[in-house]
Amino acid sequence: MMGGWIRQWMFVLMAGQWCAPLLTATAADEDPSHEKALARAERSAAIAGYSLSKVHRWLHERCLPAIDPKTHLYLAQRPGGRYGSMADEWNYRDTAADCYPFAVWAAYFVDRQVLEGPMRQILEAEQRLCNRLDRLPVTYDVARGEQVPMPLDAVVFGASEYAKDGLTPIVELTGKDAWFDRLRGIVEDIFRHAPVDTPYGKIPSTNLEVNGELLQVLPRLYTMTGRRRYLDWAHRLADYYLNPGGFVPARLSDHGCEIIGGLGLLLAIDSVADREHFDRYRPHVRFMLDEILRRGTNSDGIIIAQLQPAPGPHDDVILRDGWGYDYVAFLDYDMATGEGRYRRQVAFALSNLLKPRYENFNWDHNSLDNIADSVEGGLYLLNRVPVPEGLRWADREIARHLVDSSQPLETARLWDTHKLDSNTIRTVLIHAMLHTRNTTLDPWRRDLKLGAAPLDGGLAVVIQASRSYRGKLVFDIPRHRLYLGFTKDWPRMNTVPEWFTVEPDDRMYVVQDLTAQTVGKCTGRQLHEGLPVEVQAGRPLRLTVTRP
Repeated sequence: MMGGWIRQWMFVLMAGQWCAPLLTATAADEDPSHEKALARAERSAAIAGYSLSKVHRWLHERCLPAIDPKTHLYLAQRPGGRYGSMADEWNYRDTAADCYPFAVWAAYFVDRQVLEGPMRQILEAEQRLCNRLDRLPVTYDVARGEQVPMPLDAVVFGASEYAKDGLTPIVELTGKDAWFDRLRGIVEDIFRHAPVDTPYGKIPSTNLEVNGELLQVLPRLYTMTGRRRYLDWAHRLADYYLNPGGFVPARLSDHGCEIIGGLGLLLAIDSVADREHFDRYRPHVRFMLDEILRRGTNSDGIIIAQLQPAPGPHDDVILRDGWGYDYVAFLDYDMATGEGRYRRQVAFALSNLLKPRYENFNWDHNSLDNIADSVEGGLYLLNRVPVPEGLRWADREIARHLVDSSQPLETARLWDTHKLDSNTIRTVLIHAMLHTRNTTLDPWRRDLKLGAAPLDGGLAVVIQASRSYRGKLVFDIPRHRLYLGFTKDWPRMNTVPEWFTVEPDDRMYVVQDLTAQTVGKCTGRQLHEGLPVEVQAGRPLRLTVTRP
């Protein structure tokens, strides 16, 4: 009987707490607000279900076969033309930074056994085979079975790429696990071997991208550990750029955007951790952001590729895919200062994305990666500023370009394993979590559909399956606080935004099964560990989860 497993579970001791007995559902089942939210959840289920199932196919049919059975390293393809050639090496600027993390993401969301098996084996293998200068790694030639010697600046560049683009996205989902230990070790050794003398102390590089990446990682390491040295290193880099005055990066797109986001996140952390540095940096960061708006946007508020010598708007200058990444720093500034200075500008840009000029738009060059980067940045902003036009734009771009949901799932062409398609998988997963509100089903199965929509501070959930299914509906937690140690959910890159979370403690939530017409209560801890669900073939399971 539909919902029978849920009814049995409500009387089972789980995580040390009894769930309250189920009651007969009330007239609230027919509340129009419930039906509206459930209709939205059903639409989202079709979107997220296809995306997650296609990712599941990719993980098993493309990703796992690319793992070298001898070394356990992931041999992602080299980008080249539409398809990449198979690589015979593991490197850090592409494979470790852009391919591996989203293989881990895929496993995290659709197959936890792969996460705990092959994905951890890759992490162990790359440390065993590739570490060369303390914990700083170099490229490993699998065909020759040996490391590839590299100059220090190349080692630092690859390590910073792996730290920020590779390990940080994983740590955002897994917290203080083995990936966190690897992240921490790499960053510490980057500064241990920092070669560049400055008035503020040694820094690892004069490369703007490297230092911008580290500025995004170091505040996270500080709040996760409470160790002051990470914040001091971040201040050393910020002083190098800000203290002379008038700093604005000339390149506003990919590579240049790292320093903008890094300074924005550091300012946010300093608003709580170090008011002296916060007060000192605040006018410098405001100047940088104001100059970007003055000399770096078009008439729609979209940030262009290069800072211009004269004020805009600049409609005749090429756009790039990093515009949304840049605006993340603007939201950090607003949250940190309480000024509300830039939110309207962000909303203005998002509201213009449905204009005809951005339909089938080539953000950089003909690659899915550039659409994926543009949508990723937009989703970070839409999590904070949910402009309807921007949300519809993201749905359109995903469906039309990144997922191509017009094709039957089992015969649809899959993504490849090179970095450009790996970044596409990243954005597809972020978008899927928007439509499930961070809920997942464990285990995932390709005939499943899962969608969710907000409901009175809670959630409406719809689950469908073409064959009978038993599994767990898993709810997200406030990772920003519990994993990263943030006092606020600071806007940032390299994360999966939190659309709906439960507190993983003994606080109670009401779970209403509208299909079986039953109501029960369970704790946030139980929801995070997984609410057992049973879905009959062809008959949707409809749930609501609310606070009492």
